[in-house]
Amino acid sequence: MEQTTVRRYIERYFQAFATHVMESHPDYLSVTLPVEVDKDIGNRPFYWTWVEKMNLPYQPLTLTFFFNNQVPQGLRGEPLHFGSARLAQIFQSAQNHGRFVCMYEQTPFLQSMASPLRGKRSVPLVPWLGLNVKISFICDKKKDVLCYFGVNLHQPRLVQDFYPFLKRLTLSPSIPDYHFTLDRRLSLDDAVILMKQETERIVATHDASWAEKARERLQEEIEILEAYYDSLSEKEREDQSEDDEETSADEAQLVSEEEQLPMTSDERANDILTNQDRSPCPQDPAVPTGPVRILDFLRMNGIQETPKEAIVQEDWQASSPTEEKERRIAELKWQYEPRIELTFINGGIFYLQNQPPFHH
Repeated sequence: MEQTTVRRYIERYFQAFATHVMESHPDYLSVTLPVEVDKDIGNRPFYWTWVEKMNLPYQPLTLTFFFNNQVPQGLRGEPLHFGSARLAQIFQSAQNHGRFVCMYEQTPFLQSMASPLRGKRSVPLVPWLGLNVKISFICDKKKDVLCYFGVNLHQPRLVQDFYPFLKRLTLSPSIPDYHFTLDRRLSLDDAVILMKQETERIVATHDASWAEKARERLQEEIEILEAYYDSLSEKEREDQSEDDEETSADEAQLVSEEEQLPMTSDERANDILTNQDRSPCPQDPAVPTGPVRILDFLRMNGIQETPKEAIVQEDWQASSPTEEKERRIAELKWQYEPRIELTFINGGIFYLQNQPPFHH
């Protein structure tokens, strides 16, 4: 999006809100924001809460936008370019306020004094519902198809490419003089149903090979993932078996070596003393002897001990290979599984004198 395009868009945006332009320079633009625009892009929600609650007159906000890298000396403002936070706010504001409109076709030739239609009392305008929708074919790739539907609400019929037809007309939010609107014989709900049926027809006639190829790629990825975790499990079993064999061999060797060693005189004396029935010396159980463990200290001081079964360890425990495999398979399905999404972009009611071409 070039800077000239950004400049034209900003000027159209402020013109739609009847914004007062304080200074228009080739390098910058200074405007005084109206209430609607100030609330959307002014970044002062607490100020508006206070003004509305106290019923006080508001102080309008003035902003200056720069459209190139050359900033005039002594002029405060901010650069406006594609990707900036302020331009994103303006895009969102335009979408909120202009997502659905009501427009009337203007016929300049009727305003001419020499027009033969000048003597007519009034001219009818036919109501149309126009909706721009996006059909998204999504898998690990994405394809968007834009559809511009128009439904005649007076004589029910549906046409495509309605928005390109509207761009050739002169539209205004107010009805022109000597015009009147025809009644709507088709409700908005019924018009939306017609558009849904047309959307389903477009999807049904679309080539479905993309979904089959996406499922094939998904199956290939799952097979690769399963082969990896199968080899990982086999390796873990082999390592565990080798560890068990080594442990058993070490224990057997240690036992055989201990049996071969003769018992010394001290060991025989200790063995005799151990086998004798001796009563232990009485001592205060509250006074421990030797080093004190932390758990013993907590128990002696009456600090409650949390049982192991009450400790939730799921948040920090490492996932098992099976759980990790299931999670990665779910991620692959989310990425590769083909699906179709329908998104409403914008629309409106249009009262037209000219009629768009109808294709069966």
